[in-house]
Formats: sequence, C-alpha cells, structure tokens
Amino acid sequence: PVEARPRRLRVTEIETWLRDPYAIYARHILRLRALDPLEQSADAADYGSIVHAAIAAFLARLGTRYPRDAAALLQQEMAAALDTAGLRPALAAWWRPRLARIADWVAEQERLRRLAGPKPVVRWEVSGEWTLPGVGRPFQLRGRADRIERNPDGTLSILDYKTGVVPNSAQVQDGLSPQLPLEAAMAAAGVFGADLQGDTAELTYWHLTGGYVPGEEHRLFKADPTETAAQAGEAERKLCALVAAFDDPNRAYLSQPHPGDA
Repeated sequence: PVEARPRRLRVTEIETWLRDPYAIYARHILRLRALDPLEQSADAADYGSIVHAAIAAFLARLGTRYPRDAAALLQQEMAAALDTAGLRPALAAWWRPRLARIADWVAEQERLRRLAGPKPVVRWEVSGEWTLPGVGRPFQLRGRADRIERNPDGTLSILDYKTGVVPNSAQVQDGLSPQLPLEAAMAAAGVFGADLQGDTAELTYWHLTGGYVPGEEHRLFKADPTETAAQAGEAERKLCALVAAFDDPNRAYLSQPHPGDA
C-alpha cells in the first residue's frame, strides 16, 4: 500500500531506486537487513571511509593556508586514519602505499585549485535534508556532500570522492546516476546552508585508487556551468516524477527492470 512506502531516502539511494526498486522495497518496507558474516574482512567500503576521513581531517587542519609540506600532512592523516581502522597487518601494509600515492595526488590537485583563485567558502562532509517541492505527500531527500566550494563569482563547485567505480557522463545525463545533480539541486534550494546556496557551475568526481594512476579528475557535462545548472533542474524534475510514479498503488517495486543498465 502507498502509505507503507518510504517518504525519506538518502540521495545515494535514488540510483538504487531507479536501477533496482526491489532493493528499496526490501530495505524500507520489508525491513530486511543482511546479517554480518561470522568472519568479517575489510572491503572497499573501509578503504573509501579511510580516504574520506583523511581528506576531511586534512582540510580541517589546513584552514585557509596551504603550506609547502601539504602532501606530507595529508600522508600523515592517511596513515592516522588507516591506523584507527584497526585492520589486519597484511591488509594495512597493502593499503598504506596506495594511500600515500592518493595523498600526493590530492595535495597537488588542492594546490592547483587554490592557484586558480581563492575560494570564499569551502565545506566538507556537508549534510542537508530537503522536502521535495511539487509532490503530493511530503517526501524528504537526505544528502551529505563530500565537499562544496563557493567560487569568487558566487557559483558553487561540488566534489565527490570515489574509490570505486565512477559513473560516466552519459549515465549521469541519462538520469541513472543522479547523485551529484541532485546535490546541486539541494544546494540551489539552500538545504546545505545559506553560505552554500546558489547555482552549481562544477560537478566533479575524484577517482582515488592509489594505483599506477593514483587519481583522476572527472568533470561532468564538459565543465559547462550552464549545462551543469540545467542538469540540476532536470534531476529535480525526474525525482519528482519518480516519487509520483511510486505514489501510484499499481506501481510495483520490480527487481532490476532494466538489466542492461544495471
């Protein structure tokens, strides 16, 4: 029944809702939770958590300054986050040099971004909750942006750190991977704070693996500010349509309705 359907989802769950609605049904309606395995091992989620924690601590430590030893400082934060994770020694030894390579790459990107011009506002791990307009019953979208910057011209830049697979521009433009455009829509609505309200001119993924190529920057929509702002509006429209579709009692939560796109 419609009254049992979720009215509050995380921004990262919208892609799941699009690609595999049954997964949303199982989690939020049936309340199913996978049991922890008897022997748990660290996985990619732990790796991503370490990278996110280290970069957040690094940015907090820097403030408005950018010292010459920034790469060394970020390496220290990576090492501290790894030690805090309490992983088995073999895995920690495997990840440590990869994290050091990520630190060098991120520090260089930070330097280049600051050379391009001062950022009046930089926030990280920014959370917000948005009551979606234009739908019948209230629907809330929760999100946490890895990083939002206010540019000198008043526009915003939103960055997301990925240690796993990065969506390509086609998947984002087709609406199958809407996380960053939805975060831009949330920023336009002011849910991340008054100092981070406005149009988003840049949506960027940092793909951080620590491998032979330690990091790569992927700017969506060819870094076109007009197209980026337009895609934020389109993501909001599509989400409103998705909410309305599942407010129809005849709409079922199918399992992977578009398997070719999963």
